[in-house]
Amino acid sequence: MTYDDVLQVTDPVERARLADQLMWADHPRRLELRTVRGIALREALDRGLDADDIASRLVVTVADLAWMAAPASPAAA
Repeated sequence: MTYDDVLQVTDPVERARLADQLMWADHPRRLELRTVRGIALREALDRGLDADDIASRLVVTVADLAWMAAPASPAAA
């Protein structure tokens, strides 16, 4: 799976999950993948998807989900 493949995934939760997986695989575009993940998670939450369900699919806590969905600070770059 490539960065561009992740961008093509229409389900925002699946897109976030795949972006997260690539980040942990030491992908060279980790910062961009973090941004993709955050945008996808905010999209899912804005659609009204349940935070518990999203967190379960990503195998994280709801607190982790909130952190992951927050926009990256400029200091992270």
